Amino acid sequence: MAEKKIKGTNKRNTFFQGAGKLIIGICGIAGLMAAFLCSVCPLINPSTFVWTAFFGLAFWMIFFYNIIILIILISLKSRRTLLIPILALMISIPGFTKSYSFGESNPQEHTVKIMTYNICVFRDYKIQSRKVSEVKQSLAKLVKEQNPDILCLQESGKWPNNTAMEFSKMIGYKYYSVNPSNGNSYFSKFPLENVNSFENENISKFADIKKVKINKNDSFYLVNCHFNSFGISSEEIEYINDTKNIVKDSEIYGKSLITKLTKGFKLRTKNTKVLLDKLPDDNLPLIICGDFNDTPLSYTYKQMANAGLNDAFITASKGIGKTYCGSLPLLRIDYFWYNDQIDIIDYNRIKQTTSDHYPLIMSFNIKQELEKIGEEQ
Repeated sequence: MAEKKIKGTNKRNTFFQGAGKLIIGICGIAGLMAAFLCSVCPLINPSTFVWTAFFGLAFWMIFFYNIIILIILISLKSRRTLLIPILALMISIPGFTKSYSFGESNPQEHTVKIMTYNICVFRDYKIQSRKVSEVKQSLAKLVKEQNPDILCLQESGKWPNNTAMEFSKMIGYKYYSVNPSNGNSYFSKFPLENVNSFENENISKFADIKKVKINKNDSFYLVNCHFNSFGISSEEIEYINDTKNIVKDSEIYGKSLITKLTKGFKLRTKNTKVLLDKLPDDNLPLIICGDFNDTPLSYTYKQMANAGLNDAFITASKGIGKTYCGSLPLLRIDYFWYNDQIDIIDYNRIKQTTSDHYPLIMSFNIKQELEKIGEEQ
C-alpha cells in the first residue's frame, strides 16, 4: 500500500511540474512578443501606427520580466522552453545599450557647464503645501552649490520680466531669457543671442535656441526643449500603479489614458521633425537639452540619433540613469544631445526631488578650442 502511494505522488508531481512548465512557457512567449514589439518601437512612426510606441515605455519592466521567466525555467529544468526567454533577452540587447550606460567621464578640465531642469512650475510634487517662493529659494541654493555656467529650465511658468530679473540676481547670473509661451528659461554667465530660425510659431511653443558667446572667437548653439507631455493626472498615475484598478474605474481612467498616450506620442513625433528641420546648418557646436518626455526606446530618440546627435548620458555616465522621479518607474526622458563639435567631459544627475524630474548637468569643451590650444602648444 505504501509503495502505491509513493507512485501516485510521483505521477501527481510530474503532472503539476508539466503544467507549471507549460504555463511559464506561455508566459515566456508573451514576454518574447513584448520584447520584439519593444525592439521595433523606435523604427515605427507613431503617426502611422501608434500601438508599438506603448511598449517603449515599458522596456525595463519587459526586460526584468524575461529575466524572471528565465530564472523560473532554469529552476524547473525546462530545457525545451529555456530558449524563449534567452531569445527575448537577445532581442532586448539594442534597447539595453540605449537604456543602460557604461560610459565614463573625462578627466580633463571643462570650459562650460550646463544644468537642465524641469522645475514643474516651482511646485514641490511631494510637499504640495510648500510655497513657490520656498521652492525658488531651494532651486537658488542648488544652483549656487552646482555653479553651472548656464541654467536651462522647463516649466518655469509665465513669470513677468521683473520676476525673472530678480531670480537671475538671486542666483548671480548676468544674462537671462524667458519665454512665457512655453515656460522655457535661460540664466547664463555668458551673453545670449537670439537665433532667427526658431521664430516659427510651431517651434516656439516647445523649444528655444540661443547662441552662447563664450568669448570673442568661440560660441555654440544651445536649444532648450520641452516636448509635449502625456498630460496624465495624478489620479491616472495611481490607476496605472494599482493592479486592483485594472477592471475597476476602467471607463473613467482607461479610455482617457489611452487617448492621452496616443496623442502624446504623435505630438512628440511632430516636435522632433520641426526641431530637426529648424536647426541652424552652419556647423557650429550644438547642444540640445530639456524634457523630451520620451524614452530611449522611442521614435523620437531614434530620429535624434539619426540626425547625427549624441546622447551625453550614454557617453559619460553609468547605470540606468532615470530622470523622472515621479510614480512611474525607471523613465529616462530628459536629455543632453550634442553634435561632433562638442567634447563632453562629464554628465551628472543630481538627486534633488523637489520637482518630479531630476536636474541634469553636463560639462564640456568645444573641439575648436581644443585644437587651438594644441596649436599654441
